[in-house]
Amino acid sequence: MAKVTRVLNATLTKNTAVEKGGAWLLTITESYSGALSSGPGTHSAWSNPSAAKRYLKQYVLDNTPRKSIKMVVQASNDAGKPTHISGELTWKADA
Repeated sequence: MAKVTRVLNATLTKNTAVEKGGAWLLTITESYSGALSSGPGTHSAWSNPSAAKRYLKQYVLDNTPRKSIKMVVQASNDAGKPTHISGELTWKADA
């Protein structure tokens, strides 16, 4: 069997269109090596990033051979609080 590289991308973005209390949008997409487009994505809204990260961790445990995904802050607001967090997980799988 041939091995393919699978990639899981996760982004967590705060809705900054409102002054206070914007929700966090978690987007999870999976793609395969050699594929021109990624598979269907998962989108869900959360009240805080901690709850979204717990959901993401369970998603990783259920759908990949890995145990966790490292999330990195990509953007922050003026107060230094994160507004965009992303992470990528790569692994080899049978075709």
